[in-house]
Amino acid sequence: MKLFYVYIVCVILFFSCEQKHEADYPLHNKTVLILGNSITQHGLYVDFLDYYLRKNFPDKKLNIISVGLSSETVSGDSEPNHPFPRPWVHNRLDDALKLSQPDLVMACYGMNDGIYSKLDSTRFNHYKNGIKKLKHEVEQSGAELILLTPTVFDPKPIRTRISFNDSESQSYKHPYYKYNAVLQHYTNWLMSINNMKTINLHAYLNKKLIALKKQNPDGTFIPDGVHPNQIGHFYMAKKILLDLYPEIKLNTAQTELKLLQNDTLFKTISKRRQIQSEGWLNYIGYTRGRTVKSNDISTTNALVNQLDLKIQELLK
Repeated sequence: MKLFYVYIVCVILFFSCEQKHEADYPLHNKTVLILGNSITQHGLYVDFLDYYLRKNFPDKKLNIISVGLSSETVSGDSEPNHPFPRPWVHNRLDDALKLSQPDLVMACYGMNDGIYSKLDSTRFNHYKNGIKKLKHEVEQSGAELILLTPTVFDPKPIRTRISFNDSESQSYKHPYYKYNAVLQHYTNWLMSINNMKTINLHAYLNKKLIALKKQNPDGTFIPDGVHPNQIGHFYMAKKILLDLYPEIKLNTAQTELKLLQNDTLFKTISKRRQIQSEGWLNYIGYTRGRTVKSNDISTTNALVNQLDLKIQELLK
């Protein structure tokens, strides 16, 4: 009888350790879908994320499908002078979930949702409703959801076209000078959602930007005011890793980026992400001025599989 109890205890301890072990790898051994706007479509932060996860855990399975779409919102809002109505993620979310069947979804929205204007209660409510709808749809599909707060806006590099007048019309062509404060408002609300895993990119990037400007008032890692450059994308990936994989230790952005310049593994991972992102973006389908829809993902999957074999060889 005593041996039986010892056996039971050992079994319980074994499965407890296994569960804890898997919980330590929140993006591994599952299909991860990343949604977002042009910053995610650019995708460099996804390249960094993918690279460091593979480098640190070469034996773990990783499959991140990034399908950011330039100009997209979660709110459904758009400015009158935009060349076309901004894409709305909810017009493609159902297909994205059904076709990719993710276990986990990461979503980064907010930069476009404020329409680069002063804080407006109607637009803000549209954003909140869009996020709530996103949360509901993702959870109904059976997937987990991680929200990424909007990144940061830097008016100084584009000060010649900034709007300093609260009463005039503002848009992506003529952004509000305090638009970063609007993004902070959106961030605060996201961080207040109960029982929601949220990664605060805004606070992290804001801290980095303030520190940079103390050294050099004209310094920035957002050269057009909106889109992070390579260093900005590195900071985005670093913050995600800090929250999800705190055991991964990285050097300064400058040191890491210098090391990656001639890194064949990083270049291969980046190529894989670009091919997979474009293929899945078109396969899911979207409307951005014109409608794009592909009925085939097999060619993309074949190319990705070839690159997976090369990545495995490089990791050995």
